Amino acid sequence: MAENQTPPAGPGPELQRARETRGMSVHQLAVELHVSDAMINAMERGDYAMLGEPVFVRGHLRNYARALGIPEAEVLSAYDLAQHKPATPLLQPVPHTGGGMSPRTREWSTRAATGAVVVVLLMLLAAWWMRRPAEPVIQPLSMVPAAATAPAPSTQPMAALTDLADGAQPAAVQKPAAKPATPPAATRAPALAARTKPVTPAPRPATVPQQVSAAVDERDLVHATFVLGAASWVEVYDNNGKRIYYDLAPAGDNLKLTGAGPLQVFLGNAPGVSVELEGASFDIKPFLRSDNTARFKLGSAAKQ
Repeated sequence: MAENQTPPAGPGPELQRARETRGMSVHQLAVELHVSDAMINAMERGDYAMLGEPVFVRGHLRNYARALGIPEAEVLSAYDLAQHKPATPLLQPVPHTGGGMSPRTREWSTRAATGAVVVVLLMLLAAWWMRRPAEPVIQPLSMVPAAATAPAPSTQPMAALTDLADGAQPAAVQKPAAKPATPPAATRAPALAARTKPVTPAPRPATVPQQVSAAVDERDLVHATFVLGAASWVEVYDNNGKRIYYDLAPAGDNLKLTGAGPLQVFLGNAPGVSVELEGASFDIKPFLRSDNTARFKLGSAAKQ
């Protein structure tokens, strides 16, 4: 460009004419673009230094063109010419005129690659199949040689086999003795009657027998009775720790126990048991626990 020529003014005058043609004031456009009135005036008179770096200038010009419906490319091209820069070329799609790989060629290439992969996989599968270990052949039972079958069990008595194992000569196998003749019905009747006679079980004693050591003084013995209104676990020990009773007593039992006092008692279902000490009722309520068990002593304190 010659020195006496004036550089293009830029897109400012064109933007101002478009704004005035649409009847918009500077303030109205500034409000729509969210900028100040001074920035609108700077763009219209080409004072781009006020707008900052070129990248910001191009952004403001693009927003101005959009607001007025002006092609953005024309506005930016005019700005580049005003800044002594070559105009930004417009990129337009160029139709494919040949050269390179056509879509059909790419499709066939993809199919060929896929086919090659499939062939390689089939070859690997065939190689594995040929190298796999052979499965054992199972012969039917009818084809097994007779020598392989198990020998038939011996019919000789066990005593004869034992003699053979010891090196003795096999003894003659004796035939089993003949069965005796069936006895007459008269002879079998008493035996049958004896076998079929019902056996009556002995009744369970109400009192568990005990053995009290003769060395214990009679005055130290404690006599207690446990009446089972309901089944309960009962444990009773004497003063020496000897177990007197240790069992689940069923309902209806009447246990009479004697031992050197004081007796140590544990009841698993205390509310279902009544206790008598030396013939008098003994109150176990003070010893009841939350789980219906009770642990207490019976003995010399009561007798005194």
